[in-house]
Amino acid sequence: METHILSESKKVFDPLATNCAFCKTGTHSKSKQDNYLAPVYRTQNRTNLVVYRNVKFNEIKIGIPRCKSCKSAHSVVKTASHLSVFIGVILFFVITMSLSMMFDAGIFGMIISMAVAFGLIYLMVTGIEKAILSYYNVITEKEGALKEPLVREFLRNGWSIDRPKA
Repeated sequence: METHILSESKKVFDPLATNCAFCKTGTHSKSKQDNYLAPVYRTQNRTNLVVYRNVKFNEIKIGIPRCKSCKSAHSVVKTASHLSVFIGVILFFVITMSLSMMFDAGIFGMIISMAVAFGLIYLMVTGIEKAILSYYNVITEKEGALKEPLVREFLRNGWSIDRPKA
């Protein structure tokens, strides 16, 4: 734990290092607001009844140092991802409806065209994200979190980086 300081009131491990973990430039982060806070989760209790599902979990955030340019690159990726999903959903309905009406494909043809459109939208979103990250020469927030030794230690002790679902 010599790499981080625990802030118990906020449930955050603040990093002591300032060297950016997301780019290879060796830039130092100037403020704590630039750091990426990687959440890790541990399931406390899970209830699965026929009509009721519930999960209780603990969450702790681990600070990973990040420079201002990497923070802006990650912000651009999130914005582009949200925008492309919005446009993709609109295109999803327009393309599938127009193709099914144009070719009188019926229900089976509409299901096939929906699956193809969904696949193309998924490929578009991931391609845009990868292109932006490679342009800025930055790794993703998840990859940066997995490189952090403290995060890996939590994962070895039964924690997860994926939020538990009921």
